[in-house]
Parts: sequence; C-alpha cells; structure tokens
Amino acid sequence: MISAEVESLARTGGLGDVVEALSLALAESGLDVLVVTPRYGITRMPSTTTRWPQRVPARWGWGPNDVSLLGVVELDPIRFPSGGVRRVCLLDEPALFGRPGIYGDQHGAFDDNALRFAVMSRGGLEVAARVWSGGPDVIHAHDWHAAFAVIYARLVMGERWARTPSVFTIHNLQFQGVLDESWLDRLHLPREAYRAEALQHEGRVNLMKGATAYADRITTVSPTYGREILGPSAGFGLDLHLRAHAVKLVGILNGIDLRLWDPRVDPMIPARYDEHIARRQRAVDKAALAKELGLDASDGPLFGLVARLSWQKGIDLLLPILPELVNRGARFAVVGEGERNLEDELVYLARTHSGRIAVRIAFDPPLSHRVYAGADFFVVPSRFEPCGLTQMYAMRYGAIPVVTDVGGLQDTVEPIRDQGGSESGNGIVAAEVSSDAIHAACLAAMRLYADAPALTRAVVRAMRRGATFGWTRSALEYRRVYEAAAAAAARASA
Repeated sequence: MISAEVESLARTGGLGDVVEALSLALAESGLDVLVVTPRYGITRMPSTTTRWPQRVPARWGWGPNDVSLLGVVELDPIRFPSGGVRRVCLLDEPALFGRPGIYGDQHGAFDDNALRFAVMSRGGLEVAARVWSGGPDVIHAHDWHAAFAVIYARLVMGERWARTPSVFTIHNLQFQGVLDESWLDRLHLPREAYRAEALQHEGRVNLMKGATAYADRITTVSPTYGREILGPSAGFGLDLHLRAHAVKLVGILNGIDLRLWDPRVDPMIPARYDEHIARRQRAVDKAALAKELGLDASDGPLFGLVARLSWQKGIDLLLPILPELVNRGARFAVVGEGERNLEDELVYLARTHSGRIAVRIAFDPPLSHRVYAGADFFVVPSRFEPCGLTQMYAMRYGAIPVVTDVGGLQDTVEPIRDQGGSESGNGIVAAEVSSDAIHAACLAAMRLYADAPALTRAVVRAMRRGATFGWTRSALEYRRVYEAAAAAAARASA
C-alpha cells in the first residue's frame, strides 16, 4: 500500500484512518502487508524504529540525474496469530518531506507536491521490490498522490512491474492531481499516455484519470459513492471516463477501528459506558463537554460537529440556521479547521451567541472523542460524502447522526421511524442537501430529544449499529478485489 497519510503517523482526514485500519485488518486476516508513506516534519515517530543501511533510489524524471536516494525507516512489524504481518516503511528525504505539513503550510499548498508524491510513489515501489525479492503480489495505491505508482508500474518500470496487478482507491474524486502538460517531461510520465483515454483531460495531465485507466481494479469507499461518481453531479468531470471503466469499479464501505473507538474503555472521555448505562454516563460526558467548551449548563439538546470546515462538508449550509436553532434551545459544539471564511463566520457566531455555540478551530482528536461521547446529536451536512467516518464514530458513542442523504451517509444511517409502535433506524436524514432541509432535520432531532424514552431507545439502536462498523467484512471484500485484479492482470498478459 502506498499512501500520503497513515493515521498513527501523520494524517489530515479519513484517508489516514482508512489506510491504518485496513492494513491492520488485512494483516490480521493472514496477508503480508507493506505500507509505504513519507516521513514528514510532523510525523509522530514511534520510540523504536530501524533505519535501512542502504538508501533506495527513486527515479522521478527522464534525465540521468533525476533520481532521489531515499532513506528508509522501518517501524517494528505487527504480527498476527493468522501468520499475517503489517510492516510500515517511511521514506526519509528531508528536502521533500521534512516540512511542517503533509500537503502545505500556513502559506498554502506546497508548489512541488507533484514531485513530492511522484517520489513517494516510485519510492514505495522500490521499497516493495526489496521487501519481497519477486516484488509485491498486488499494488494498492490510495488517492491521486499515489496515482503515480499505478502509472509508473504499468508504463515505465519494465515487464515484471507491468504485469503486477494494481488496485486504485478513490477516497475523494474532488481532488484529482491535475498538472500542466510540462510535468509529463519532468516526472517520468510517457507522452504516449497523454491521450484522452488515459492521462489527458481538458488539456491537462490528470493523475486520477490515468490511474483509473491503468489500474486493474478501482475501488471507492462506499457503494453509494461508487454509483454517484458515474454521474455528472459527483463525477467532477470524470464521470464519462469512469463509466467507461465501470466494469472494474466497486464500492466498499469503509470501517472504523472498533478498538480505538470504544466508549467502554476510551481514556479520552470522562465517563465510560456501554449501551446499558449510556443514558446515565453520557449525561456526565455531556456536562463535562459543556463545561470544557464554555457552553451554558442547560438541559437542551447539544449538537456536535467535527469536520474539515469546507464547502464539501456543507458548513455554509449550516451557518444561516444556527441562530434560530439556538434560540429554540439548542447548543452547538464545533471542532475543526479549514477554509478561512468559514472559520471566521463560525467564530463570529460563537462570539455573538456565547454559551450557546462553542467553536474550536483546531485538529484535536482527543476533543473529538469527547464530542462524540457528550453530544446528543451529531450533524453531518455534507454536499457529498464519499464515505464519512464521523457518523460511524458518533453512532458508536451514542450520538444520533443528523445527515444529508449522500454517499456513505446513505449507506450507514437509516432514518428513524415509528410505524405503529414499531421503532427502527439510527439517525435523522435530511430530505435534500439544503439549509432548509438540514434545519428541518435538526428540528426533528429536537422533537426526538423532547421524548426521553424514544431518545434512549434510539441511542441504543445507534450504538448497536455503530458496533457493526468494523473492518473485518470490508477487509474480506478487499481481498476479493485483489484476487480479481490478479486474474485481470493475468488475462491481460496472457
């Protein structure tokens, strides 16, 4: 596996969570898994590692000197009773990766990201060739940053690599790795691949398009998102291309690490609980969260939101309805960082509604745990959501999700219903992606809050559903995808 993020080392969002948990689940199922990622300036390094004695060459251009000699730092392997092993190797090149951010810093995105991730991708393949003398059985590349790995293996690294099966996972199609044509000559990308069926898109190089063209199998992170990206509303210009490759596309729902996200043992929350004592203990966590964030100690519903503050996440759809909701008795706890204008508007609302709206502009994992444990409801107002993990975390902790009906939200949140006294469902789903529909969904949540027995039963259903979101089933589906990719590669080389 090649990825720009791994949760335990360096991450900005769900990509890192998925690579961490999936690699462990696959190893637990009996596979030998190697994860390769850069060593950034912000990487959280374990106390014990091993540095490889020899540097690894990673070619990134056509010229004789267009090669980076990479240090490799390996973490202690994790071995499972099944015989599976998870290894992690970090590419150590301070000039490219030793910076205070993965993709950028306070000044914006790094202008050499294409080069950085080309080196990551080629370096990942070269490391794999040294871990296994015959090379890997399957290459699994994650998002546009690792798209180079699929392209390099298929087109420029020789016959053995061209026959190696590859799987490419789209975590978010909005970010495609779009470059000027001049990068073809700078980054070891063959000009014969610069055509509409492969790397060329609207007069530019599109790495996501190239990887999906050359990969033996394509996956997305939920079944619904896998269908959505085949249409113009979620296809971000690649829907026609992806429809041409739909036969090799499959949506596999992400999971969550049930050991890390467990309210029964979570050291980051004040009061721990299971579904049987959730009502009493969650009240303790709610009071503690309100005190921590400076919210009024009222008995009204507390809505939580932990997200990247962006257009995709629908934060701007939530902003205009917050004043009216807090006037009705709601309180909001918001944790995240992102687009500056959204940060500023949220801070303004918190200042003008002191005690009713609390905002923390930060990436703060421990606080996010306390939001899941202390909020009555958890809002996910996304315009599109490839999978979403936060609604799964929320259900695991008994916070009822209030969501839009898109992507993985549709696959994980069942609308709460009461049909003739028979209750079902684990969340509240907005009728459409709009401020009015999200407002109506929040009002429905407030009505549920007013019915304490019904709320308690809904919390139990949500927690039971949250406990099913482990990685075992998804890891099995990925194993089937690897087998299908290997069969497809064998047919292509026959």
